[in-house]
Amino acid sequence: MPVIVYAILDSKQVIDASSHGISSFSSGSGVELEFVSASTLTAMVSSQSDNTLSNSRQEVLAYAGIVDTISKKYSILPMRYGSVVASYADVTALLEKNSELFVNALNKVMNKEEYSLRLFFSHQHQDDFVHEQNVDITRSPPEILLGNTENKNYLLKKYQQHIAEEKRINYIKTIQLAVAKYLVNVTEIVDFKKTTTFGCIVDAVLLIDKGRKNELLELVAAMQSIYPEHNVILTGPWPPYTFAQIKLE
Repeated sequence: MPVIVYAILDSKQVIDASSHGISSFSSGSGVELEFVSASTLTAMVSSQSDNTLSNSRQEVLAYAGIVDTISKKYSILPMRYGSVVASYADVTALLEKNSELFVNALNKVMNKEEYSLRLFFSHQHQDDFVHEQNVDITRSPPEILLGNTENKNYLLKKYQQHIAEEKRINYIKTIQLAVAKYLVNVTEIVDFKKTTTFGCIVDAVLLIDKGRKNELLELVAAMQSIYPEHNVILTGPWPPYTFAQIKLE
């Protein structure tokens, strides 16, 4: 019988399964969760009647909701939707075979929470960088671009666009370095992602001790006051998906 795996945790967090109200983690979803333990690790799982996983939005959100609820009580390694093994014996084998990897990852996320921090250009501020007519060229263009022909004017415009993009990139790097210095006051575990949209300045995920949430909120509020021209967005806490990624054997 296929078994869905939701999360891995240290068995010391689950001394008496019945006293922890395991059914409350999946309340309203119709899922019956169980603990499967091996060595010092425990997996939270549920069985299913067939090998077919629905990829519907409803099912994915229900799975994510269960993982999120579990993470509010325990320090866990959250599993991604679609984490299915063939049997309960395979769950035990998974825990035993990857024991060292799981333990090391759990030590990293123990009593911590994941947050997402993003900074975006406002439309007006972004226009200051992307419109070449707003760029004050402080250096003389190459001599080859001088002239008043249609071709020279085209090349000069391309040169201005290049200067505007260069200015935008340097500005982003400056802000990213500043944000990194702010964040080190609450955590050293930060993953800066490459910008995925044109208007994104900072896209970072961070892992912080649960007791430092208020410090993070104060820091983000301070950043918003320092950069009022930008949109500063903090979301979380989330299960530590980013920092629980390991290559299973």
